[in-house]
Amino acid sequence: MPTDPSRLIDLFDYTGWANGLILDAMEALEDGTEPAGEALRLMSHVARAQEIWLGRVQGTEAARQPIWPVFSREECRVRAGASLQAWRTHLASCTTEALDDPIAYRNSKGVAFTSTLGEIALHVVNHGTHHRAQVSRILRIAGHPPPATDYIFYRRRPGGG
Repeated sequence: MPTDPSRLIDLFDYTGWANGLILDAMEALEDGTEPAGEALRLMSHVARAQEIWLGRVQGTEAARQPIWPVFSREECRVRAGASLQAWRTHLASCTTEALDDPIAYRNSKGVAFTSTLGEIALHVVNHGTHHRAQVSRILRIAGHPPPATDYIFYRRRPGGG
């Protein structure tokens, strides 16, 4: 587990960078086609999951929301960006010890669970990586090379640290 909130904030910065690359690459998919629709469904789910998990850790989760919405590409970009910024702000206010704070929540089926803030934050990052990989596969099958979104490419980019 990352040792302090700044490491998690870096992972959320990476997530925003990678989300942006994938959303940009999705423009190559023809609107109204199955590949475009599936890619949009996956990235809409990523954006919604970021929002849902943020609500859970802040204790502000709205009533049950569909976990597989379909937003426009632009709405997806805006929602994902806003929720990642809110995650960064939340984590910036946390101490290292707060990453071990238990968070009680209910999953989308209503089952109660408890996880730490750090576990949840890492889950959000990994969840997005999983679904971006699915979109990358869709792009490749449709004949469009996907962008390199591995964390190491994020770190190697100019100004990437």
